[in-house]
Amino acid sequence: MNSFAVCGMICSVCSRHLKKNNPCPGCASDEPGKPVHCRDCDISRCAGEKGLPFCFLCGEFPCRRIRNLDRRYVRRYRVSLAAFGIRAKEIGAESFLAEELPRWTCDCGGIISLHDGVCRECGKNYRGKIFQKNYFRI
Repeated sequence: MNSFAVCGMICSVCSRHLKKNNPCPGCASDEPGKPVHCRDCDISRCAGEKGLPFCFLCGEFPCRRIRNLDRRYVRRYRVSLAAFGIRAKEIGAESFLAEELPRWTCDCGGIISLHDGVCRECGKNYRGKIFQKNYFRI
């Protein structure tokens, strides 16, 4: 499943994935075009060494690395990747994506970037609206 990153990020709403030119193919993809920080990700490497597709399946979740990333996402974007992981663990990654993706869908049908709150199709700014449902740190 290339739409859900090992750390809990929803790849399909990532600004890198939504780029018009040379979009990121997703964290779990082996395709070229992944940003260097994704190819060299310590979190992904750790999960891979443990044979886990997602961090939330690890007995140490949320570890120090996830907590640090989560703090940055809560501060910058008002979403918690750890909370995403907890919910995905409760209902499964595919069900989580089905539940969560409508939140990131614009009125025009385009996808809204988690990173800037802007629809990549029509440019509508959802920054104030999309974050009404907060995901706070765990």
